Order: sequence, then structure tokens, then C-alpha cells
Amino acid sequence: MNSRQRVLAALRLEQPDRVPFVEGDISPVIERALLGKEVYEPEEVNEVMGLDSQLALFLPPIIAQYHEQDGINYVAAPLLRTRADLDKLVLPDTDDPALYRAAEEMVRRNQGRYAVAAKMRMGVSPTLLSMGLDNFAYALADDPGLVDTIVGRYADWSIAILGRLREVGVDFVWTMDDMAYRAGPMFSPRVLRQVFMPHMRRVAGAIRATGLPWIFHSDGNVMPFLDDLLTLGFDGLHPIEPGPMDIEALKRQIGHRVCLIGNIDLHYTLTLGEPQEVEDEVKRRIEVVGKGGGYMISSANSITSYCRVENVKAMIAAIRRYGAYG
Repeated sequence: MNSRQRVLAALRLEQPDRVPFVEGDISPVIERALLGKEVYEPEEVNEVMGLDSQLALFLPPIIAQYHEQDGINYVAAPLLRTRADLDKLVLPDTDDPALYRAAEEMVRRNQGRYAVAAKMRMGVSPTLLSMGLDNFAYALADDPGLVDTIVGRYADWSIAILGRLREVGVDFVWTMDDMAYRAGPMFSPRVLRQVFMPHMRRVAGAIRATGLPWIFHSDGNVMPFLDDLLTLGFDGLHPIEPGPMDIEALKRQIGHRVCLIGNIDLHYTLTLGEPQEVEDEVKRRIEVVGKGGGYMISSANSITSYCRVENVKAMIAAIRRYGAYG
């Protein structure tokens, strides 16, 4: 099997020839360290790391001020605070061919070798980041219509993008909408159901209309949300953060319904642990969670700039050593 076939088989809950290796993001700092050069093509990262997927970005802008660190922009101050700020919520024209050009070129270069994901959002993360959690909480009480308007505009933008993805030629959709910390969700199940789920269901319907498989991502402990989220109909759940979420229990409980993805610990193993600890964790995940298929290995978030390079190398080596079925 090639990488594309491997990923699509896992998302169908089948057992491919080996456990696929995917990542939702990799820091350029780590990529440069692994490749030993400053300028490179995405395919070179796949070859060096053994990754089975690539990411075509369709992420809406966060309306905020930023600060840069290690080549990554982080939100410093949200800018959507009141209705007076709604004129700042300007999103790219979804009819502009330039919006799809990079993804189309990635698909052409790949020629079906790697599984290309459309990395998107459903509207939750852009709303929380553009409003800030404090302003979001106040608006829920003072002006819930403002929140609904912002979530709705982001959802509408994603739905319009989804209408073009079949033409682009991507292989699956990967939505990234963080809604939880390690300690628990950022908001209550009631807020999820009343504020976010109506728009998330609209986006989910548009994803299903494409016929493409779909991975849902949220960091942290989403267990209080899980039953609601599963009604959306996604095919894979990522990143299943260790500690708050028990991937071995989830394999028993929902492994027959969704492909489980991730769970190599970022808080200790990849960042502070020793290479042998990385190998042991990778081996355990593949042997237990990978059994029978329906599992793709990755970090429990992304390969960040503060991961130890030797630990990332140990992860790559362990996946190659233990990943083959049979």
C-alpha cells in the first residue's frame, strides 16, 4: 500500500499494511533540524519522517493581534469584542481561485502518493480566539446573538470552501477546533449544544456532502462532550490527549465507530522524556490501540518547537520498527 491508501483504509476502520503516521502540524524548527537545511519541499519532510499525509490549509483568519515565536504566530489580543467590531470580520473570497492554488499544486505533485488533508475549522476555535474567552463569556450573557453571528460567519465560510474540495482533489477533511483544556472543556455541554452545535451540524452536513472522510480535532479533555460530538458523524478522532483521555478505553468503547488518532504524549514523553521512553510508548500504542486497524499514530497535538529532536527521531524509528501489521 502507498501512504494515501494506508490512511484511507485506517479511516474506514480497516487494517492497512502498517499503522499510518500523520501529524496535524510540525514546527519548522523541528523540520529544519531533521532535514539539515533551511529550504525544502513538503514531500521531503514526508520522506524523512515517514509521514503518510500532507496538509492543505484552509484556515480562516483569526481577528486578533499576534506575536511571533519560533516562526509561529500566536494570538496576543482578540479584536472582536462588541458588535461595533463586526466590520473587522472580513474573510477571504471563497470564489477566488488563488485560495485553492496551493492545495491543487500539492495534489498534482503527489499524484496519489500521500493522503492530502484539507485542514479547516468548523467555527469554534476562530470564534473563541477572535473574541477571547472573557469577552465570549460576557457576550453569552449580554448579547448571545453576537456570538451566534460570529460562529455563523465562520461556519458559512467553511461550508463554501467545502463545496469546492472535490474539484481540488483532497483526500480527506481535518477540522481543528480546540474546545477543551486538560482539566476539562472551555465551556459547558449546554453551551456546546445551544451555541455551537447548530453551526457545527451545518458544517458536518457539508463535509458529508463531499463524500470525503473526516477527522475531528480538539485538544484536552473532550470526554464531557464526546457523546454530542459523535453525533456529527466524523470518521476519526484526534489527538486523544493522554491523562484526561484514555485511548485504550476509547478503543474498547468507540473503536468500532471511529478511527483513533494520536496519543503520543507531548507534555512529557516527546518533550522531556528519554528516547527509550518514546520507543516504549509508541510500541504500546501500536500493539494495543493499533490492533485490528482503525488507528493512526501521531503526537497528542502536534510536533512543537519544544519537542526534543532526539525524541522525534526515536518516535520515527519506533513507528518504522513496530508499525507493520502481521
